[in-house]
Amino acid sequence: MPAAANPLDYFEYSQAESGRGAHWSARASSRPSDRFDLKLLPRSPTWREDASALDALSRIEREPWAGRVRCVDDGAELRLDDGWIEAAGAALQDGDGGEERLAQLARGERFSVQFCDAPATEALNVGHLRNLALGNALAAALDQAGANVERRSLISDAEPPAAGEDVDRLTGQRETLDRLGIAFDRVFFASDFPADAAELAARALALGASLPAAHLGDVAYWLAAPKLEGTISIHVCGAEWVSRVAIARQVAGHLLAERGLEAHPTHEVVHGEVSAGQPALASGEPGALAIEELAEWLEAEIEADPRGEQVLDRLGSPERAAAQVALGYFLPHPAKQRVDLFAEKLLRARESPGWDLACARASGGRRAPAGEPARDPDYRFAVVQAELHSRQLRLAVELLDPAPLARHVVQLARWYLQRDRSEAVERVTRTALDVGARGLGLE
Repeated sequence: MPAAANPLDYFEYSQAESGRGAHWSARASSRPSDRFDLKLLPRSPTWREDASALDALSRIEREPWAGRVRCVDDGAELRLDDGWIEAAGAALQDGDGGEERLAQLARGERFSVQFCDAPATEALNVGHLRNLALGNALAAALDQAGANVERRSLISDAEPPAAGEDVDRLTGQRETLDRLGIAFDRVFFASDFPADAAELAARALALGASLPAAHLGDVAYWLAAPKLEGTISIHVCGAEWVSRVAIARQVAGHLLAERGLEAHPTHEVVHGEVSAGQPALASGEPGALAIEELAEWLEAEIEADPRGEQVLDRLGSPERAAAQVALGYFLPHPAKQRVDLFAEKLLRARESPGWDLACARASGGRRAPAGEPARDPDYRFAVVQAELHSRQLRLAVELLDPAPLARHVVQLARWYLQRDRSEAVERVTRTALDVGARGLGLE
């Protein structure tokens, strides 16, 4: 039986028109169970008297991946067919996380993800770190879903480079980005888009908006919208930019509408500020903890940690491990909420999502006794959780939000770390976590 037949796809509501998913949704068990793998939830409160819902349940039971369906008070419990578990699990044990199938979710779509819009001479700090984590993860998720993704950054600079000057004016920012493993496909400078300041300011006033000089470069860039035709353009910015973004969108949108052109960005992703043991920090807040300083401290702590050797054996250099821990810290949090970042928590189990994921990916060697995989609740649970990745990735694409995917991956990592697992469970989980890390830009 082909492992590619993911039972969870059957229950997507988008299948409702064909009758599939119209009457039942499916939720994976939150912990291993010897009774069922999926809880089926009725879409109708009167499902017991609804002939269509009962017929749909009978059709589910006849699917090749269905083993046993048992009705309970609040729905039904589905135990998947042992043969399907074995086929799907075998592929996962061989390192096949189904990424070819995942790449069909957004194939053919074009996205630009713009983030890290910092002044050219400003050192990147923990406020920027959250922006980098979110923009990088969103781009990685879209990329894993098969989309054509371009990562962009618009640098605020006071004046254009002098003749013969190196076009890369990011100075120390470039080193920080390299340290984090983040690269942009295109970097723009606000000074590359000269705008008639008087005309833009006058048009803004006519719209009842005040457009400070510092905002003119933003408006000019979005008016130019370089090579964004037919592209879903996403701008990732901090909450402190909301008023600036709103003004720029209002003015640019009005001027573009006059020309009959599409307005960009098509979507804004706004995240909350970061508190690093002090009041919340905006991205450019003076005195904020620099990413370079945090990274250097974290690298030394990882090397000194008892678990550090195992993590470094799996992930490579301290620099790479530190980047994944620091970026991963922010990802499960709802984007609009403020995040409290305390350095001492970054290597604390169950308090640092990035560290938990790194430790789980590196874990191995201490194995529980093995049995028949399809009869092992842990094995079944790991296989189903791996198959859930496609649902969470689809949500990340639809919502332009990697947080649900991050929570799913981190939850699996923390479950895996609770105790020793069999070699088969280890292999399945390792593949699932590696696929999850790639989908979050933590590879």
